[in-house]
Amino acid sequence: MAVMITGGTGFVGLNLAEALLARGERVVIAALDDVPREALAMFARLPGQLTATRCDARDEATLTGIMRTHAVDRLFPFAAITSGARREAAAPEAVIEVNLLGFIAQLRAARAAGVRRVVAPASGAVYGDSFYRHALLDETATPCIPTGIYGVTKYAVERSALRLAALWDMDIVVARIGSVFGPWERDTGLRDLLTPHWALARAARLGEHAVLPTPIPDYAWIYARDAGAGLLHLLDLPNPADRVFNLCSGRNWGDVITHWADLLATRHPGFTWSQAASPADITIPFSESRPRGRMDIARIQSTGWTPRFTPEAAYTDYADWLGTHPIA
Repeated sequence: MAVMITGGTGFVGLNLAEALLARGERVVIAALDDVPREALAMFARLPGQLTATRCDARDEATLTGIMRTHAVDRLFPFAAITSGARREAAAPEAVIEVNLLGFIAQLRAARAAGVRRVVAPASGAVYGDSFYRHALLDETATPCIPTGIYGVTKYAVERSALRLAALWDMDIVVARIGSVFGPWERDTGLRDLLTPHWALARAARLGEHAVLPTPIPDYAWIYARDAGAGLLHLLDLPNPADRVFNLCSGRNWGDVITHWADLLATRHPGFTWSQAASPADITIPFSESRPRGRMDIARIQSTGWTPRFTPEAAYTDYADWLGTHPIA
């Protein structure tokens, strides 16, 4: 039996693959591009077995064949375009086609191949305007009011997954994933705004001066290794009563990013940083500038999972990782 990750060459996909291989799983990555060479080298040292194949996530017939060939019984259908305003204005059809119609094609393939568990990728973006109206956002009481087309597609993915699970008798769990940062983040062209953690690390490597905004908005960041562990927890969770779970750190972590900047400065002597209130002076972009609420993780914690990394532990681990995996 094997686990398939579509879009598995992306940021979250590579973290998932690493976590699965570390526990000895057979992993099939299906994506439009190749697995990075440095990832292949690291994964080869893990006890699991990796197969990588090129495939369009919208190609139901090819996906079905891959799943049957490799005896795939669990699926992370994670191929997506994480779009920003400029892409959404220019090509909204492409975002909808990949994120929603591609997702449905993957579910059809999974159904045909007899996949027994699917973890569907929603996003904290489904909450949209509710981030500014609620201090704490939970899976039951908080309205989903997505604003960007990315958030709209992720909410459509979530609701489509739950509806088709009932109609097609499939076992699907939905993860509303918060803002992820950490190992394997890189510019693939499918994520329009990379995290400020990545941007700071790149500036540090180049010996630049970075300017952060002030104030820094609240974010319930989740470290990539915790995101991977949480997704594996949902993959393994037997017959959960609930089917939608917030997946993030559960803590306000925004301004703690200055500790990341300080740590980078100790490891890259040519790097300096400061803060500014004027948008014209800021060199490290954030996707948000307004105060916002925090995603509640009580539901997933009640099933036995909680994040392992504090901000300080995450920053140390990420800095150590970057020491052997220079950022592009």
